[in-house]
Amino acid sequence: MVLDNVNPNDLYPTEKKGPTVLGTIEYSIQGSTEFEGAFIATNERLILNVDMNGEFYYRSIAYNEIESVTYDGNVIHFKFKIGPMPMKDIKKGDAEKFVSYVNEQIN
Repeated sequence: MVLDNVNPNDLYPTEKKGPTVLGTIEYSIQGSTEFEGAFIATNERLILNVDMNGEFYYRSIAYNEIESVTYDGNVIHFKFKIGPMPMKDIKKGDAEKFVSYVNEQIN
């Protein structure tokens, strides 16, 4: 299951893919709290792809749904209107570049 990419046909006509990070996302659902997943930033939204115990989950997140995003050197801390969703154990992507790009989009 490829999580850290998006089909170009799934992007809006004016949308351009930006930085991507792949790692372990902490979110409590159905008794599980850690899932492999990716955040794909574009110039128009944030795309979340997650492997939820073998099932693919996708969510499009508007930038106005993000309250803050920071990186402490190990963990990307997302604070969404629905609550926090940290990403740790980053396997692919430049976390600092990703966080900087997302912050440009939300400000």
